[in-house]
Amino acid sequence: MLQLVTHRPGQQQPPFSFFILSKGNNSGKPLDKPCPNCFVASCSNEDEREFFYWLCWGLWQAKAFEHFLTGSVIPFLRKRELQQILHKQTAGMHPEEWRQAVVKARQLHEHETNVRKQLQLLGQLKCAFIRSQLRL
Repeated sequence: MLQLVTHRPGQQQPPFSFFILSKGNNSGKPLDKPCPNCFVASCSNEDEREFFYWLCWGLWQAKAFEHFLTGSVIPFLRKRELQQILHKQTAGMHPEEWRQAVVKARQLHEHETNVRKQLQLLGQLKCAFIRSQLRL
C-alpha cells in the first residue's frame, strides 16, 4: 500500500518510490526526482508505483488538487488531504481499466513531447531561413 512521508534531503529512498510536489500551483504533480517541497510516495512493488504515479499524474492534469490547496502566498497541499484524495479515487477504480487508460495517456504524452520538439525545430528553421535571406 502507498505510504506518504515528507521528503528530507539526504534521506535514503525506498526502491519503489516517486515524489509528489507539495507546494506551489503544481502541487500534486508526480516527479521522478526529489525537490525541496515534496512528499515521498513509497510503494511495495513496481506495478503499484506505476499505478499511483499515473493516478497522481491524471489527478494533477485534471486539476483535482486545486480545490485542496491552502495558503495565501504560496499554496500547498496537506499530506492528509492528498491521502484522502488518493484513497477516494482508488476505492471505486477498476485497475485493468486504469492500466489501459495509462497506456493511452503515455502515448498521448509521448506524442505531445514529439510535437513540442518539432515546433522547436520549426522555430529554429524559420530563424535560420530569415538569417540566410538577410545575409546576417
